[in-house]
Amino acid sequence: MVEKEKRIFKWLTSIGFVSFSCYHLYTTALGIPVSYLHRPLHVTLAIALGFLIYGARGKKNFGHPAWYDVILAGVALISFGSVAANYTANSERLIRVDPLSLWNLVVGGLGVMLILEIARRSVGWVLSAVAAIFLIYSQIGPLLPSLVAHKGFSIKDTIDYLSFGLEGIYSVPIGVSSTYIVIFIIFGTFLEKSGAGEVLMDLGRAIVGRYRGGPAKVAVLTSAFFGTISGSAAANVYATGTFTIPMMKRMGYSPTFAGAVEASASTGGQLMPPVMGAAAFLMADILGVPYLQICKAALIPAVLYFFSILVMVDFEAARLGLKGLETTSQPLLKDTLKRSYLLIPIFVLLAIMIMGYTPFRAAFVATGCAVFVSFFSSKHRMGFRRCFETLVLSGERTVLIASACAAAGLIIGIVTLTGIGLNISSIIITSSGGITLVALLLVMIASIIMGMGTPTTVAYIIVATLGVPSLEQLKFLSLPAHFFVFYFGVLSMVTPPVAIAAYAAAEIAKEDMLKIGFKAVKLCFVAFLIPFMFIYEPGLLMEGPWTTIFSEFTSALIGVIALAASFQGWFLRPLGFWMRIVFFLAAFMLIMPGLATNVVGLAVFLSFLGRLYLLNSRARTATHGGHVITKKEEKT
Repeated sequence: MVEKEKRIFKWLTSIGFVSFSCYHLYTTALGIPVSYLHRPLHVTLAIALGFLIYGARGKKNFGHPAWYDVILAGVALISFGSVAANYTANSERLIRVDPLSLWNLVVGGLGVMLILEIARRSVGWVLSAVAAIFLIYSQIGPLLPSLVAHKGFSIKDTIDYLSFGLEGIYSVPIGVSSTYIVIFIIFGTFLEKSGAGEVLMDLGRAIVGRYRGGPAKVAVLTSAFFGTISGSAAANVYATGTFTIPMMKRMGYSPTFAGAVEASASTGGQLMPPVMGAAAFLMADILGVPYLQICKAALIPAVLYFFSILVMVDFEAARLGLKGLETTSQPLLKDTLKRSYLLIPIFVLLAIMIMGYTPFRAAFVATGCAVFVSFFSSKHRMGFRRCFETLVLSGERTVLIASACAAAGLIIGIVTLTGIGLNISSIIITSSGGITLVALLLVMIASIIMGMGTPTTVAYIIVATLGVPSLEQLKFLSLPAHFFVFYFGVLSMVTPPVAIAAYAAAEIAKEDMLKIGFKAVKLCFVAFLIPFMFIYEPGLLMEGPWTTIFSEFTSALIGVIALAASFQGWFLRPLGFWMRIVFFLAAFMLIMPGLATNVVGLAVFLSFLGRLYLLNSRARTATHGGHVITKKEEKT
């Protein structure tokens, strides 16, 4: 009887996930309801289903939740469902002005606590703890130093602000989760189940499988391609990572490294012209410059970003001894191309977006296309059963992202409620003491914090509003100042603790989010230096004479190689501790703007490169009794 009950409960839970996915397919096709209804419904279903699959210890228990988890799911339905049911009244209320009923106070407070708990279970304790700290900050403002103090807010006002408007739980992160991210999760899952994932993996193996790090390099390039138009790093992770991460794991990369490669590459897609997650259009409008000028300025930094990840991947493969596939185990390219029709949904997605339709509308049509083309493959034909299972998996994957976005909404709500964000410019100028480098570091930190949990365009709006005035007061040019805050706003996608792209990658890689997040930061380290490069030397933004642009770009490329050697501990051969330090110093001088430092850095780099060549040459030509030792004999 118990087993029968488990099967029934698993079936009911599956029906819930299918309903969750179908609701979003329906609203994408026929129109999304008003935010006061759509966002609470999204949270209601996600949080309730989340308690049914995530146990108290954070492990999945699909189909057999504990009795108290069922109760929590019911409380979530009542709490968030009440907000959705009263959306008309909520949209007409003035937050913190109109009285809040006792019922709303109770369900609102329960909703905040439920989000903290589901975030702890599904995402990890770090995000939940950060959100809790911000909640405490809202209550103890008058007791803090004047620099960060505020007048303080009652628990009632805080709950009202967070739970019944569009500034807290239901703010922009949930808005993006309930539109862009969820439909891209569905599209990525259908693409995976329709056989496109296998085709892409086989193409990667057929084309670059014989080279070291080939599959990871394919992951970088495909993520860059998707990311530049998807508008969301997390959605990009799901659209491409569902097949690139397993591919990298099969090739010998650790789950942490595989997830970090996908998260960093997907995030970098927001920095790659021409679309840049739609921020390019917004930046052009704010600055009053032609759109093509923004694209031109973004090109060199984006190339440096992806080149750095590719070199990191290559050196990691060399360090681990990943030599690629044996020829006998590689799929034939001509056989793989015969199945390339399964990739048609990807081109449909791109074509519809190029035509000017919204990304989530394009993803909806491409999802239908994936189902259609699957019928031409007997192995991957998506009948009712396979579609049902795919919708279940799509809904299950959405829970983690929705939980993270809801918790991020709590943080953003407290920032806007207390007004601390509005004081950042004056705090930066005062705290830096007029030292520009210190001010830049403070703006960097503030941009990462302000950009956390938000999509590219919204992150840019927030950080441009808060950070650019500070930089302009320090006499930096407008274009570099806007790109400076934009870069760090985007990098918040992989910067723990609120690293949405890392959360998504962790779900696919089955690995701890913090491990993936910190590894992604290491892979993206050059991206943390690039804004300091172009803020001091606008030549990297295609501003100035071509001789300066070319010299700075070339020097930066060599610096990227030196930095990868230092971080990965490999360049032509394994590197010792002091050699890694030397390459790091050379990289720093090469990346730093200025002819003198670049020349010194290049000299150091070339001299130690020559030393490595000499060591390799001696190892390969070492003789014993006049016999030249071959590589095979040397290994033996």
